[in-house]
Amino acid sequence: MYKFHEQHSQKPCGTSQPIFYSFLYKLSFQITRTLVCSRITPIGNMLARNTNLLRRLVLPFQGRRNQHTESVVTTTKIYELRTYAISPQHIKDFLSLTSEEFHLRTSQSKLIGYWTSELGGLNEVVHIWEYDSLEHRAQVRANLAGNTEWIQRYFAKILPWMSGQQNSVISVIPGIPLSNSIEKGVYQLQAFTASSDFSPNAPPSIFKGNKSDHLIGAFKTLHGNLNSSILLWKHSSLTAATNLVSEQMKSDDWKHICSGYSKILVPHKVSPLQ
Repeated sequence: MYKFHEQHSQKPCGTSQPIFYSFLYKLSFQITRTLVCSRITPIGNMLARNTNLLRRLVLPFQGRRNQHTESVVTTTKIYELRTYAISPQHIKDFLSLTSEEFHLRTSQSKLIGYWTSELGGLNEVVHIWEYDSLEHRAQVRANLAGNTEWIQRYFAKILPWMSGQQNSVISVIPGIPLSNSIEKGVYQLQAFTASSDFSPNAPPSIFKGNKSDHLIGAFKTLHGNLNSSILLWKHSSLTAATNLVSEQMKSDDWKHICSGYSKILVPHKVSPLQ
């Protein structure tokens, strides 16, 4: 939502520029060689004396293209939001086994939070993981796939208990760093999908709460429901969480929201966020 449309993404031909300039560079020197060898025109004679002329004409464009590429390459971490639907008859066993054996999973990568759904979803667990990159995530998944202890003591047991899984890859929205409140509170997870033309220059009003609302993290979706924002809140009470939704629906930005959901979450004992 917020700054989802990067400036460079509005250029429909942006991805073809490197190919175009490479082609132009090669074509220019092919023409140069032909003219130099024939020397049938004044241009050929001129290029024979200065074979770097076209290089100086072409490379400035390549330089600008390289600068553009460097400006959009980031090294920010990525996060994965995972939601598991658990069969009602197995939810107790699932949570108990997670308490006992989940250290086998957290030893592989950083867990941000782990919750069960209280309102807005039943018999669900929600967890957020941090990775250095998608390649880092792939390596962690590969390590787990080859970890016999993890599979036998945990993963193989929970598979029959799950009725569904969902995930999305998200990144922190610039200018809104992750933070936490040390006070106990009520966690709320919100997801909003905005219209494609909504790209504000500042955090939308729906990102702003009252004194009783603490925004832990604001994320944009990289893989999943695109043009979506994920907000993780901690409130002083359930009433405060409900009031936030009411205030959001009154804001001017609400007209740009196409769909969304809100869930009240309870932290599990393995969750770093309590």
